[in-house]
Amino acid sequence: MRYVVDGHPDPDDAPRDLAVRARDVLPVMLVDWRFSRVTALGLWGLPVPWWVRDGREPLHVTAIEGRGPRRPGVATHRAGAAASRADPTDRRARLGPSDRPPMSRVDGLPVDEPVTAWVECGSLLSLTDLVRAGDALAGCWSPHVAARERPVAQLERALHDARGRRGVARVREAFELVRPGVESPKETELRLLLTRAGLPEPEINVRTYDDRGRYLGKPDLRYAWCGVAVEYEGDEHRRDPGRFRQDILRRERFADAGWRTVRCTDDDLHGRRADELVARVRRLLS
Repeated sequence: MRYVVDGHPDPDDAPRDLAVRARDVLPVMLVDWRFSRVTALGLWGLPVPWWVRDGREPLHVTAIEGRGPRRPGVATHRAGAAASRADPTDRRARLGPSDRPPMSRVDGLPVDEPVTAWVECGSLLSLTDLVRAGDALAGCWSPHVAARERPVAQLERALHDARGRRGVARVREAFELVRPGVESPKETELRLLLTRAGLPEPEINVRTYDDRGRYLGKPDLRYAWCGVAVEYEGDEHRRDPGRFRQDILRRERFADAGWRTVRCTDDDLHGRRADELVARVRRLLS
């Protein structure tokens, strides 16, 4: 599935807009300052909420030394400031600025390492947004190698090292819902919708074959035990003629093999339509 952000088809919009704003601040930044938190996630090409992309959230900058840039539209943080408020008996809570992972660069902009940025977003993002970003880190959505296919063990280790810091409890809750192999934010939302409704957790993007060993495809979500596949279809599915024809062929092959495919769009993830989708899948699983 092609990478999308909140249903928008152009994956470059978020990092491009953030990069323009970040470059305006770059001239006043010292050598050890870096963009952090949700700003860093967006610059890494990871999914962020619309209000971060549209500039309604300040740019977040972390300074190893000093107070950071003081100007409108910028939220500054001091590395180690969170640790000073944590449990003083916890060795990990006493980690200082020098223990922060090295700064990275994205298109010339200084940014926090992506897993660090994710761990520090607990007080800024909802649980669902944190799961989406975690799925992206464990998946292959980002165009930047450093922000893709990160082992789940690395995310867990970063959370362990951040114990006692502000917002980390919510990130830890999100971590329990992160799954490798997810290929878009909407797949994450679809999976969470079904599981939060009490349905069994589906398998994610598993290569599927019929009884004769013929390859059928790789459904977004599947319940192999009862032959049910659930597919999210964004606008790119209908705008690309080749993709549109391939989708029809794949669905027919699944049907020939005895599978039932539930197709849904963004409208089916909200409100009454979401209730109808959950009820439809529930009936097929019963």
